[in-house]
Amino acid sequence: METEARKLPKRRLLHQEVSRYIRQAILLGELKPGDRIVETKLAQLLGVSQAPVREAIRELEFSGLVEQKPYLGTYVKQITMQDMQNFYRVRGALEKLGAQQACGHITAEQLDEIEKIMQEMERAGAQADNERYVQMDALFHDKIIASSGNDLLCKLWEQCNIKSWLFVGTALTQCDIGFLASRHRKIFERLRERDTQGLELAVQDHLEQLLLIMLENSKNR
Repeated sequence: METEARKLPKRRLLHQEVSRYIRQAILLGELKPGDRIVETKLAQLLGVSQAPVREAIRELEFSGLVEQKPYLGTYVKQITMQDMQNFYRVRGALEKLGAQQACGHITAEQLDEIEKIMQEMERAGAQADNERYVQMDALFHDKIIASSGNDLLCKLWEQCNIKSWLFVGTALTQCDIGFLASRHRKIFERLRERDTQGLELAVQDHLEQLLLIMLENSKNR
């Protein structure tokens, strides 16, 4: 981790950047399941105060990447397939509702914005830019939910912290991200046609296929 830390910008890090650093360390295997995360040491390593580190840890705990053990501290959590299945079930329920309502509310401007995000996701996939791909993937789904016009749904969706889970899910699929990016075209086409039933099915297929790939990979490990 010390080698990576020297590459960080020499400026005060926001908690999002600390969160990104920890998440990447987990996904790259620099922090392994069961490793303890000590706020003071991490703050010293990154050259920041403990406040953004504490905030980043709270965010990652909520997303399920780390866990607090009473009287022991914060540890990297072992993400199981059951964790992923639970996440995708909750995400699927919210996303299908969002898709249903988006068909009746989405504007031409919002469709154009989502299409541009999808195209940027595809470019990231073609360039094997994993981080940019995940950012655009999360934004693609965020914008569909936002276009539903349902404020409560948007708040619940935000609480799912989809971006952190997408980093984990993308790693677990072990798929070419160009292929993963291309899978969003069907969702976009159904949305553009305002085909409510078709969009719900496209979202369901999108998530179920990802879970199947993860399950197959877990059996082969």
